[in-house]
Amino acid sequence: MIGVCSYIVKDISGKGLTLEDLKVKLVELGFSDIPLIKNEEIVKDSIEYLQTLNIKYTIHSPTSDEECGLTVDLGVDNKNNIKTMEKVFEVASLLDVNQVVVHGGDVNGSYYKAFINTKNQLTEISKIAEDYSVRLVIENLNDNRVGAMPHEFMPFLSENVGMVFDTGHAYLIQLKYGVDMREFIRQLSPYIEHLHIHDNLGVSDERLAIGEGSIDWKSVIKELSKTKAKYVILEIRKYLSSEHVIDSINALSKGFNKRAVRYIEKSIVNKQKTAAEV
Repeated sequence: MIGVCSYIVKDISGKGLTLEDLKVKLVELGFSDIPLIKNEEIVKDSIEYLQTLNIKYTIHSPTSDEECGLTVDLGVDNKNNIKTMEKVFEVASLLDVNQVVVHGGDVNGSYYKAFINTKNQLTEISKIAEDYSVRLVIENLNDNRVGAMPHEFMPFLSENVGMVFDTGHAYLIQLKYGVDMREFIRQLSPYIEHLHIHDNLGVSDERLAIGEGSIDWKSVIKELSKTKAKYVILEIRKYLSSEHVIDSINALSKGFNKRAVRYIEKSIVNKQKTAAEV
């Protein structure tokens, strides 16, 4: 199922394009895009509003640098992480959400301590998630957090924890450390249940539309086609034009196959023309 992050959904965040323009039936909710939890309580007005939109949701749990101030950092052993995540699962149950994305912890000082804290708390919250019929999926990240390299994930994966593969993050790791994105996908393909798709120019996590950065989509799509991802989220935050966002949705709607590659290659040419004109 193809969807977008709530950041670019005008009906939810006030920014980007309308659901009518996007023509998607799936949105991944971010906590900085709409108030869902405030003062440790669920914001009922927001829940009721989201229920009126007649779409399906996944949820991206709060991160350590969440703009709204509601944060979770599994790298630190803190009971507030557990309390916040249980509230997240309550929100999920109210919106019939069955997958929640989580991040590994920040590495501030000892990597090993952050890794162990992430593992222990992930085990704890995954058990709580089961009580709400929610499955956790943990995302590959940049190298200042636990979960930048493929070998880190095996200790986290369990009966109620799968994986999110993020193309933009993997591309930055590939350029910095030489870890081929395709090999990253191959190693974890059986466990990848959720995808975050976005592009960048290899310097920072820009979250561009497909073709606005420098990822080799032809080779990446071939490997992504071998996964069994249930949800595919375009995690776009910046884009040269609204048309490029729609093009990205249309490309993925064709599946991870040659038709998608041809569509992307054609749209990349058009994006390059747009960039040259800007």
